[in-house]
This record gives sequence, structure tokens and C-alpha cells, in this order.
Amino acid sequence: MDKPTSFSQSTMFNKCQLCWYYKYIKKIPVVDDMCYADAGSVMHKVVEHYINNRNREELKEMFNNLWLKYKLDKSKIRLKKDEYWLMILNAVNLDLSFTSTELKIFYPDVVGYIDAVNTDTDEIVDWKSSTRRPENESEYTHQLKFYSYLYKRKFGRLPKKATVYYLKYDGTKGSLSFTPTEDDIKEMEEWHLNTRKKMDAIVNKIEKPIKADECFMFCPYENLCGSSDAGLNYTLHLLGNTIQIDGPLSELLHKGMEKKFSYELKNAYFMKKNNPHARTMVKFWNPTKRLLPLGFLKGLKKTLNDYGDYKGIPVDINIVEHRNFNEEKIDMPDMFVNGRVLRDYQKEAVEEFLQEKIGILQIGTGGGKTEIAIEIIRRLGVQTLFVVDKIELLRQTKKRIEEALGIEVGQIGSGVKEIKPITVATVQTLIKNIGEYSKYLGNVRLCIFDETHKVAAKSYLRISQHLINSEYRLGISGTAFRDDGNDMMINAVTGYKCFDLSSKRLIDEGWLVRPTIVFLKEYMDKNEIDDLTNKCKTGLINETENYADFYSQFIVKNENRNKLIYDVTEKHKGKKTLIIVKLIEHGNILEELIPDSKYLHGSTNKTEREKMFEDFTKGELNVLISTISIFAEGIDIPALDMVINAAANKGDVKTIQVLGRILRKMEGKEGALYIDFLDESNFFRGASLARRKALVTEGHNIQLMKFEDYLK
Repeated sequence: MDKPTSFSQSTMFNKCQLCWYYKYIKKIPVVDDMCYADAGSVMHKVVEHYINNRNREELKEMFNNLWLKYKLDKSKIRLKKDEYWLMILNAVNLDLSFTSTELKIFYPDVVGYIDAVNTDTDEIVDWKSSTRRPENESEYTHQLKFYSYLYKRKFGRLPKKATVYYLKYDGTKGSLSFTPTEDDIKEMEEWHLNTRKKMDAIVNKIEKPIKADECFMFCPYENLCGSSDAGLNYTLHLLGNTIQIDGPLSELLHKGMEKKFSYELKNAYFMKKNNPHARTMVKFWNPTKRLLPLGFLKGLKKTLNDYGDYKGIPVDINIVEHRNFNEEKIDMPDMFVNGRVLRDYQKEAVEEFLQEKIGILQIGTGGGKTEIAIEIIRRLGVQTLFVVDKIELLRQTKKRIEEALGIEVGQIGSGVKEIKPITVATVQTLIKNIGEYSKYLGNVRLCIFDETHKVAAKSYLRISQHLINSEYRLGISGTAFRDDGNDMMINAVTGYKCFDLSSKRLIDEGWLVRPTIVFLKEYMDKNEIDDLTNKCKTGLINETENYADFYSQFIVKNENRNKLIYDVTEKHKGKKTLIIVKLIEHGNILEELIPDSKYLHGSTNKTEREKMFEDFTKGELNVLISTISIFAEGIDIPALDMVINAAANKGDVKTIQVLGRILRKMEGKEGALYIDFLDESNFFRGASLARRKALVTEGHNIQLMKFEDYLK
């Protein structure tokens, strides 16, 4: 080699000698989209200008001019402009001092450019615009060790500190620092010299360049090195709400597609027992038209690649976009106007979704799902529909978006039909008037489905069929799965999970309150259990026990159990307490039993409902009774201290969400208490154990106590 090599050139060589050979020796040009590199250059130039001049006033103008100069306003990252500007602000706010920027260290065998150097303190710095991941942490550490080798070679001393600043973040996640050692310098020198030696052997034709064992993604020379020879070529046409596949589909692959994109109903056994010809399989793959719902795009690409791996044949997938996106842009503020700043994990969730475009963010209750969704709305600034399934959520979500973005939000539902660039709608109103809203749905570019586990309902699938030009589909939930096993229906509409954050992690990191969870047991003796069981039976031979009768006797009208609920509220008098029931009759009984309580259910009129919410959240009302269908999801009452789950529900999803009602932190809040029951009848013992298991699986500690011990 008669020219100096750089870190990036040596890194490419060690990944794939053949790729390096084509680029640096044969100098074969490639067509490459440089928008990310250009955006990085813009960021570096503006940060460098600030470090050298310390003048903030002209930075925004310089940034805008450079963004236009590189034509990034017309590139595929045009919507990321705010993101890069915030990176610059993060660098400026570090308030660091340096003696040099873009320091060039040149020798006949090597050249390097270090972003920033302080020779007074012997510190070197590299700015990065990428998302922080374990794999790039390793690569960037290796890069800084290499720069430390160059630094010592030039100045005769080791850097005392080497730092990578991830400018996407403004917290502790934003920096990766270490102190280089003499061993690091020796390691980098050997790496550099050995790499040069191998390069020389190829240039002098002593050795031939070796192709990598595994081609890295987006290799520009794959056609030259033979990775595409005799390969499988597929074109995926994105047509409205579907994907159509062009390419060779063998019988084996057809069967694989049918298996991958279908499932059997959870209650199939019982359905077939009553009707042997019942259709219990839900199939999404249409083999005749070669169609799949849009949400399966990621899964489809994986299936095709897995098939190629199985056959030992390379796969090339080309995606052709046939949708017509609404190009209308919405003016958005630079940040939330209410002063809210996203947490690091919330920023990470935003980035993950923007990269995927179709996906689910599963974040524990209290983790700020709505704020994440609002930030995505702000970042994209496109025609947006936010779908909810309750009137309370409609009003709450509309208010929170308006407070965060300072713009008027439209509403479809609760008697209002007002469409704005950003609109919140109830699924019920959309379905009831689907013909009227079909054209509007076809213009929506971002659709957000709140409480994604509800998406499996056929009404959501129907709405999805009208979202023919939706580039972005976001599902948000604390529990992105279903008790009935219909998870694949969720994927058909909103794709797959691209971010997962449990409530346990939120509790461990101090974002949520750590709950005390108590299951009360043995509140009935054997004689009482037998008496209630007999009341539920008619005395017929081979009688089939009726669930509704048992629920009425053991849950709704159970005097022991209801008295225990009363005793628990008395023990914790003064706490903001929510009692969850399943049936209206049960709520009426408890309202009559517990003084100064109020019962909120589906038939409560709008005026009463709003007054109850106001009194409970800010007033004198301390005990609110409500049906599980209203309060399991989404309703935000940070002041809530205690939940008594009296519903005896079966599902894991609702149990986790009921607990989530009390986990939010609030100034003056001392704790969070969840009370449940280990119920006595065989009908409900299994459901109790399932609820307990669901909470244990989430990482919570459970106390199982006799009722008399708890009430002491």
C-alpha cells in the first residue's frame, strides 16, 4: 500500500476483503444514498462552528442553510430535520471546550480525523448521531482506541479520556467514556500493521481478496461478488392495506406462508366438539392472489429470507410503493408547549417506531404511552388519526394532544364530527359511519391505535381496510396481547412489537410506585360454600352447572365477600379507592353498602359521569365503584391510592391493566395498594390463580393473607 489507510477503510477490510478491494483498489463506483452521511456532515459543521465561535444566535440559520444545500429537505430523512437540530442543541448544551476540531493526524501509512480534541486536558471526542446499541458501543470504543493510538503517535502521550457522545440523548445514555491504556495502544498498533500487511499481500497479488462468510446488509457490490447469482428475487407491492408478492413461490414456501400467517382459535376444541365441521382456523395468506395484510410486512420479509437460508440460496427483496401519501404538512412546535420533556426510554421508543413505520410499542401502564404517541405526531407532522374505544379516552387524549402541541384537535365521537389535521375518534363512531368516513380514512398518513390488544376486534380490521394510504401505523398498549389468543389479528393491522418496556422496569427505575399486592383468602367456611353451591343447582340428574348462577351467588350477592370489601375500605378510609366490578347489579349493592361511595357505569349520563370524575380526582369523593370495562384501560388518575378488584375476572390483560391504575407517581402519594381475592368456588379459584400468576409473571411480589389477619 502506497497510500495511508483510515479507520473506516481498515474496518471494511476486516469485514469483507472483497468489498474493500472493489472500492479502494478497483475503485468501482457505486450508487449510494448519501442523505444520512450528509445530515451527519451538517450536524458536525454546525457543532464545530459553535465550538470555535461560541455564538448561538447564528446556529439555526446556518443549520437551515446547510440542510437546504445538501438537499436534505427532499431526501428520505426530510422528516428528521428536527431530530438533527435537537442533536446540535444537545452538543451545545454540553458546554465543552476544545483546542481543536476536526483534527487531522496524517502519516504515510495512516490518516485520521478526530471530531474534537483538548490537548490541555488530553481528551478526545467523537460525535455520533446514531441510536445507542451494544454493537455500535463496541465499534465506537474500537474507533476511539484507534484515535488514541494516533494521538499518542502525534503528541507522545496517552489521552486521559476518550468519549463518544450520542447526541440523540441528553441524559446519562448520551455519553460513553473510558481511559485508554498502553495495552489499548499496543493492540491498535498491531491491528493497524497487520491489516496493512494483509492489504499489501492483496495489492501485490500474493493473495486473493476473501469474500466475507456473511454479506453485510446493503453491500453495494453484491452483484459483482456473486452473492446474487442464482438467487431468489421477490418484489413486494404495497397496495393499500395489502402486500402482493411477485416471485417464485414453491409448494413448500406456499405451505410455509399458510402456516406462518394463520392460527387456530383458542376454543377450537369445544367448537369442534359441538360442530365437527366448524371453521376454527383464521387464515391471512391468500395463495390465489398472493396477498397478505400490510401489518405482516416485517414477518413476510423474514419468512422469505428464512426460506432462502433453508435452500442455501441468496434472497433479494425489492419493495415497490403504490400508495399515494398525503403530502400536506402540519406546522408543529419545536418541542412540547407545556414544557414536558420525554424520558430517555420514551425517546428510544419514538426512534424505534419511526424506523419501523408500522409497529407496536408495548409500555407498562404509567410509562407515558400517550406522550410518546404525541411526540411521534409532532415529529412527523402529517394527517393523523388517533383511534380510541371510550368516550373518556376520547376527551382525555384530545385534551393532552392540545396541551402538548398547542394546536386544535378534531373529534369524531360523542356526538361531534369535526375533522382536523389531527383527529381523535372512537372506533364505534367510525364503524357506524364507515361509508361517510371512507374518503377521510384514505387520506390519513399516520394512524394510532390506542390499547392495541383491542385491535383484534373485527371493527379495527374493517377500519384498517380503509386506511389505504397510511404510511405509519402505531399500536400502543401496556399489554399488546390478548387473552383469547387472537394476537395475530393485532399484527395484521399494526405490525409487530418494536419496543417493549415492562412496568417492573419502570418501577425499578423509579418512574412508578412499587405496589403492595394482597390476595385475601378463606373468607368463607365449608358450610357457607356448600350452601351457596346448593343455591346454584336445580337438582337435575347430570346437571350442567351454570356459570351465571355461580357468579351471582359467589361474587355479586356474596355477603361475606361484599362485607370484606366494605371492611377494607373502612381500614383505608381517606384513601382514593377504586372498586372494580363486572356487573351493574354488583356495583349497586356495593354503593348501597359503602357510605359516601359513587357508582360509575356505562349507563351513567354524561353530566353525572363528568361530575364523578371531577369529585373523585379533585374533590371529596374517595370511593368510586366502576365496571372493569371502563377503568381497566387508559383512564388516568394519578391520585389513586388503592384498587379493589372485586370482578373475579379471568383475563391476564385486564388484571395487569387494573393494577396499572394505581402505579402512577404523584407528589404526596405514599404508596399503591392492590386488593384481590382467592375466591372459594371452583368456578373462580382458577381465575384467581390466573390473576395471581399474571402479576407474578410481571415481576410483582404477592402477599396471600387470611382476611382476619389483614383487617387487624
